[in-house]
Amino acid sequence: MALARPSRRTAAAAIALVVAAAAGAAFWWLTGRDDPDRDCAGLRGDDRIRTVLGAAWRSDLPCGELADGLHHATVGDRPGSHTLEQARALRSVLSAVASRADHRVHPEVRRPLANALADYAADTHAVLTGINNLYTAHDGPGADAWQDDNGVHVAVEKSQLTSVLRGLSDDPAAYATLRAADLHQGALGLAAIGADPSGPEIEDPLARAAAPAGVFDGIADDVLRDRDGKARTAWQDAVLSGLAAPVTAVPAFATDPAGYLTQSWLRQVAAAPDRFTRLHDQAADLLSLWGDATRRDRERTGIAGLQDRARTTTDRERAETVQQFKQSSP
Repeated sequence: MALARPSRRTAAAAIALVVAAAAGAAFWWLTGRDDPDRDCAGLRGDDRIRTVLGAAWRSDLPCGELADGLHHATVGDRPGSHTLEQARALRSVLSAVASRADHRVHPEVRRPLANALADYAADTHAVLTGINNLYTAHDGPGADAWQDDNGVHVAVEKSQLTSVLRGLSDDPAAYATLRAADLHQGALGLAAIGADPSGPEIEDPLARAAAPAGVFDGIADDVLRDRDGKARTAWQDAVLSGLAAPVTAVPAFATDPAGYLTQSWLRQVAAAPDRFTRLHDQAADLLSLWGDATRRDRERTGIAGLQDRARTTTDRERAETVQQFKQSSP
């Protein structure tokens, strides 16, 4: 734009200041890290969120009320029993949150949404395995939640779910809630192994336990990437405290096998000298506990070799998850 004549310089300067201010505001909106309402406003203004909240939505809805509304829309008053409408609402929420390239979720939204997702742990666990054909058939943008003889189910693309989990996991309590829910799903799979299993009957549930555990390891790696010193230790300690909080008396394997595996492993983690590092051996440890509880002949069952395969699967998923976040970083 050409320079204005001397008589118009003041006006031109004023216009330039306005333009610069607008550009700066836009840049701050896109890249800033200090606006307490930025992430909430972005989510609140998303048409998908407006549809989910329906009559409860308003343009000045506080973040806490927004979070509570999303939790109610996706879980309702009967946790663990979902309607198709609730599952569709969750699908819309996940899509809206995942569309943010920087994975940011407002602090007041993280725990309520993590609690909602934990209530769908059977679904999210299946998505994170990456090998469940039923879920991959329903994870595309044009797909829908569905219902069968086992209840209502919901799926999104694995990369979308992983992005949402990353956004929520800036809050260590949210991360602990989500990881504990997935841990229980992995334990359920191992607990369901028959009395005299063949190799594949062990390998399949073990792989389904190991892959999501690797995703959660990768999420933790990315959260900690920008933290050092006290901030890093504080997040890790808070995660461990969150995982230890629900630890109760260990039930007998015969009456509650999944509860036995879950509680026994969390107790092992709490007692380990390298507690946070111990999380990386989640699936292998669960298998070892299963072998002991069922009195398997370790050599005949090939426990050691199966543990190595579980670690390989976990390490692969961990590395792929970290790479996903590196590639999507702004």
